[in-house]
Amino acid sequence: MNLTRVGVVAGALTTALAFAVPAASALPPVYTSVDGATDNWVNEAKPTAEYRNGIKETDPARVKEALDQCKSQSVSCKATTVGTPEKVTKWFDAEGAKVLENCSKDPGTTDIKQTIGGMHAFAWGWNVGGSVDIPLAKGVGIGINGQYNETNTETKTENTEMTVKPGYRGTLKLGHDMERTVSDITIQGGKFGGAKLSGVRTEALLKDSPKRVKTDIQTCK
Repeated sequence: MNLTRVGVVAGALTTALAFAVPAASALPPVYTSVDGATDNWVNEAKPTAEYRNGIKETDPARVKEALDQCKSQSVSCKATTVGTPEKVTKWFDAEGAKVLENCSKDPGTTDIKQTIGGMHAFAWGWNVGGSVDIPLAKGVGIGINGQYNETNTETKTENTEMTVKPGYRGTLKLGHDMERTVSDITIQGGKFGGAKLSGVRTEALLKDSPKRVKTDIQTCK
């Protein structure tokens, strides 16, 4: 075969294959699943407040006291994200959802199939360690948009079809995508002329989170 013709055929084949292979599509992000009933990431924070004069506070109440200064117009506060925010999906048992039980041991027991519905009010917030939860001080602006507040919630109501085999029971779970951020906050002015807060944790609902619903099937005890 003519070498020129071989080159033409090979080139045409390469072009055809290039068109035949679809372009890689953007896959949806995969978030780490977290059990909302047991998770305590926010409250496990152990932030500190260090004033310009060298005094360092680790007690949650004292750290909160330093941060509360940001509510005053006489001080300037700025938050800086530490590291890369983590995205997780927090799952909770749906409230008002029926537990679908198929625990009978009688011979001939068949699958149970029903549509189960329930809801959950997802909330977001932040704190300064321990069990101290506080609203975001005015003007600090942490994380996505600085709108964190314990009063912010988003209620989701979902329905899904559940099939439970004999010897099992099923519950409905609802989830929401969230972003976790660790921040340092610099305070200029105020007590002792200023301070730096380190290790403040925030957790916020991601807006436009897709529908997250699943069934949790466990063996009957």
